[in-house]
Amino acid sequence: MKTKDFGLITTLTAKGHRYLDYQVDELGRIFFRFQDSPEIRAIEDGFFRNTVSVPVQDFINAQMMMKTLVFDIRRKNANGNEFTTRSGRTTDRYHTV
Repeated sequence: MKTKDFGLITTLTAKGHRYLDYQVDELGRIFFRFQDSPEIRAIEDGFFRNTVSVPVQDFINAQMMMKTLVFDIRRKNANGNEFTTRSGRTTDRYHTV
């Protein structure tokens, strides 16, 4: 599953799911790719139906972590504004969760 919805990305992260990789398109939008599984699809469905539940502190921690990652990605791509794909499993501090 691929999404650029920051609330959904944060919710998935707060629920313990790691993104597989991300992609920055030519417009600078950042898309995160998660494993396509029934559990993740259920969280996505619950998110858009406003029925999914996440502990507040887990959500806030995930939000801060993902905001930092997004700002770092944008800062890193600001010079070249080029199309980029990165894995979430690299040891580079800009691309880990």
